[in-house]
Amino acid sequence: MASLDEVFENATANGSILGAVILGRDTSGKFNYSKTFGRRTFGDGEESLMRTDTVLSFASATKLITCIAVMQLVEAGKLNLDDDMSPIIPELAEQEVLLGFDETTGEPQLRKRTNPLKLRYLLTHSAGLAYGAMNPLLQRWGALNNRAPQSGPTVVERFAYPLAYEPGTGWGYSPGVDWAGKIVERVTGETLESYFRQHIFDPLDITSITFWPRKHPSIQGKLATMTARTASGGIEPYKGPYITDGAEDCFGGQGASGNLEDYMKILTSLLVNDGKLLRKETADQFFQPQLTAESKVAQKALIQDPEKVKIFVGDFPSDMEYDWGLGGILVQSDGRTRRSKGTMIWSGMPNLFWFIDRARGLCAVIGMQLLPPADPKAQELVRLFEEGMYELLGSQVV
Repeated sequence: MASLDEVFENATANGSILGAVILGRDTSGKFNYSKTFGRRTFGDGEESLMRTDTVLSFASATKLITCIAVMQLVEAGKLNLDDDMSPIIPELAEQEVLLGFDETTGEPQLRKRTNPLKLRYLLTHSAGLAYGAMNPLLQRWGALNNRAPQSGPTVVERFAYPLAYEPGTGWGYSPGVDWAGKIVERVTGETLESYFRQHIFDPLDITSITFWPRKHPSIQGKLATMTARTASGGIEPYKGPYITDGAEDCFGGQGASGNLEDYMKILTSLLVNDGKLLRKETADQFFQPQLTAESKVAQKALIQDPEKVKIFVGDFPSDMEYDWGLGGILVQSDGRTRRSKGTMIWSGMPNLFWFIDRARGLCAVIGMQLLPPADPKAQELVRLFEEGMYELLGSQVV
């Protein structure tokens, strides 16, 4: 059986991926895996090699950082998870629930929202929101209103559109954390860039993570090339529109870039519960299930639908139980070889994937820059990465 290193060396050598960064840490500090494979850019020079300080687009891996910021404000008494956020984000609060369309006139059928727009719902993708590209009704509404999915330079312009269901009654992957980031900005009077720097990055000596990598020459010079899968199964530079194109806001659900050494500092802080980002009791709450019974049923139905779950980066066996914590999906049943109950997992669109297993004392992250998300070759590599981290940890236990 090929080792983890051999798997990724082969994947880069045969052109399945351009490059990858893998980092893993345990609670004791004895296990410290740090490897890079392949290249960050197309080219043959030394400068094109993938390194641990290569800057990657995090996409949805940004969400974890924003959720930490929100919980810091909850700790400070400036926010409450169960408060209605309508006064802070009225642009979202005024949105109605989209029920469907009149098949005679083609007009959208809308009704007033009745449930509160709780902060907890925004963090757990149960606030009624959905990404337009993932929801056929919202796609149709967007076409009628000349609103292309993922268009608009600000959070409000991009994501102020009708709800897909009443808050707290369903589940759907969504821009709820982008709205939560806007709440952080309005409550503190700071941009997310500024807030993150002072309250998350400085305490952990993080220097590479930013919403504006091209404004920092030292960071821009380390950016990895975004790649795309070709029809023949190879890779090429990605030429299409990207989620950060034209952004004027700090998009807390998708907008940050940075190196994985710095991202690992965040994962490790949560793993060891060192109190640098969150109080110990708040960090414990971070890893507790948060969904209502109705939302959990909806989440389970989605995960058990092969067509719907296949867009998520990572492996989500349908025979396992899941919920959502305050920063990612929560595994609610023990895996045989990986994923203890309570493990938190999430990902980023260009095939990034991270997990924190506090029961086993392990956290890890893998970063690629490859589209589409959940590309089959990348999915297999992510699965082997996750299994490999547990195997390597086990082989080093004294």
